[in-house]
Amino acid sequence: MTLDNSAHNGDGGLHLAASRNGNGQNPKLARLTAREAGRGPGTPGSWPRFLAAHIRWILAVTLAVVAAAAIFAHTRTPLYRSEADVVVQPAPAVAGSGSEPDMGTEAGIATSGIVLDMAAQATGVSAAALGSGLSVKERGTSFVLEIMYSSPDRYAAQWQAQAIAQAYTSFRTPHSGSKSTSGSKSATSSTAPVATLITPASLPASPYTPNYPLDIGVALLAGLALAVATAWGRDHLDDRLRGPFDLERQADADVLALIPAFRLRGREPGDRLAMTFSSRSTVADAYRGLRTRVLLAAAAGNTRTFLVTSPAWEDRGTVVANLAAAFAQAGHSTVLVCADVRWGCADLVVGTLDDGPGLTGLLERRTDLASALQATRVPGLQLLPPGAVPLDPSALLQRPALRGVLNEIRSQADVTLIEAPPLLASPDARSLADIAEMALLIADARASTRAQVRAAARDLQQDRIRLGGCVLVNVGRRRRLTAEPLDSTPTSPCSSPNDDDTQVDDDDTQVQIVGSQEPDIVRSISSSTG
Repeated sequence: MTLDNSAHNGDGGLHLAASRNGNGQNPKLARLTAREAGRGPGTPGSWPRFLAAHIRWILAVTLAVVAAAAIFAHTRTPLYRSEADVVVQPAPAVAGSGSEPDMGTEAGIATSGIVLDMAAQATGVSAAALGSGLSVKERGTSFVLEIMYSSPDRYAAQWQAQAIAQAYTSFRTPHSGSKSTSGSKSATSSTAPVATLITPASLPASPYTPNYPLDIGVALLAGLALAVATAWGRDHLDDRLRGPFDLERQADADVLALIPAFRLRGREPGDRLAMTFSSRSTVADAYRGLRTRVLLAAAAGNTRTFLVTSPAWEDRGTVVANLAAAFAQAGHSTVLVCADVRWGCADLVVGTLDDGPGLTGLLERRTDLASALQATRVPGLQLLPPGAVPLDPSALLQRPALRGVLNEIRSQADVTLIEAPPLLASPDARSLADIAEMALLIADARASTRAQVRAAARDLQQDRIRLGGCVLVNVGRRRRLTAEPLDSTPTSPCSSPNDDDTQVDDDDTQVQIVGSQEPDIVRSISSSTG
């Protein structure tokens, strides 16, 4: 792939092209190019880039899960738990025989109805209510039973845990000569284990549930896992382009330039003409690099007429207007033809006050080319505005007169740029591409999808139109452009890149970078094509 300010080295990596001052043509633009070139699927470090791309989503989902868990925890009724420990020993009669009590059986006896009835008589609470908050378990491999009781009232938890523990020990306490109502021996015979209360139930100081630190920690881990999983799903289902390498694969054409995203202080369309509004910015420098790449791509075929189109609603007008201004500023006689009569905006970006008859009047033979062409604020750049929108724009652009108009323009200008409608929205672009010599495909790094790029490239291939390359616009963080005329005091060519570059990747940072000039080799190529 051919990228502005970068190229491949022998190891498949990227190296930055040197400029006249030896510090790189534009340090910020070169770093942006190298960073975006590494965003393609399967490139090394894709996992950190995936996290960086979806960090907002991951944080939002994680915080939502944690917040939901915190709200749920606060709505739960706090429960207090008190514990009493009871040790179980063999009966004195079998103490030396090696017989050991079965702790599982003893745990079942502690939760049995007869023990709960005894505790109910002592507390005045029903046996069913006592059983609902009771839990008994053995402590490891020892002969200690942990009798625990849970209740919203910490005093009730202590009292009832103590009552059940005493009821169990009372049941297991031997009573000499005691008989049951049937005349048989009591369950606490001389061979039954003996239970002794060793740790009375204590008053709990705080509830054991909800455990806020534990709940929040679990929610944090679960939310993070859910966020990463959903972010991966969104990334997998998202069909948008993944950087310049992805655009190259989808379009099967070189990427000629990356145009940084920018924002304006106002809403005037003319402020988007970075070549005059902010001529020393990274955006303007990117368009100069695009001009150089276009001339290099066109040199082999003596190409002088370029069609600028896009798959869908990408900003073609801004790109073609700045590219035309870049050609004109380099000394090439340039004509910009606004053939997108319905949706085009290149004439507004260049800044015409009155469309006049324009292309529509010219094709309807209501005027001649000399009257239809308009001078612009960029020396060397003429504009053929779209004119009034006809009832059937497609039929107008299919007239044989269009080819004659373009041939006449081609004979008068060094470079002809045509703003065409989007390929997937109208067939007009394919009609225009048939009379152009090379097409440039504009893709938006934030909006264009892979399917749209593939479909647009396929349409151009079916019409056997030479696709000279692609331009990826709206790349990186938005940079605020400030008005700076072309004739402002230049920075010394020998200065450090950090001296003339005050732009950083921040939304509100101004752009102040010296644009590079067109190499002499390109000037010689373009003069030969003229």
